[in-house]
Amino acid sequence: MIRNAIAGGAVIYGAIMVVQALQRPSTAAGAIAAAFLLAAAGLVLWSTDEHRLKTVEMALLWCCVALFLVYGLLASGGVL
Repeated sequence: MIRNAIAGGAVIYGAIMVVQALQRPSTAAGAIAAAFLLAAAGLVLWSTDEHRLKTVEMALLWCCVALFLVYGLLASGGVL
C-alpha cells in the first residue's frame, strides 16, 4: 500500500511539474528534470531485490544531505 501511495504521489507531482513547465517555459528544464527524478524514484520502489533497494535508498539519502550542505554553503557565502 505504501508503494502505491508513493508511486501515485510521484505521478501527481510529475503531472503538476509538466503543467507548470507548459505554463512557464523558463522553468521547463528544471520541471522536466524533477519529473524524471520523481519517476525514477517511483520505479525504484518496485524493485524486488532488497539489497539493491537499500543501496539506492542510502545513495539518495546521502545525495539529499549533500545537496542540503551545498545549499547551506551557498546561502552562507552570499551566493544565494
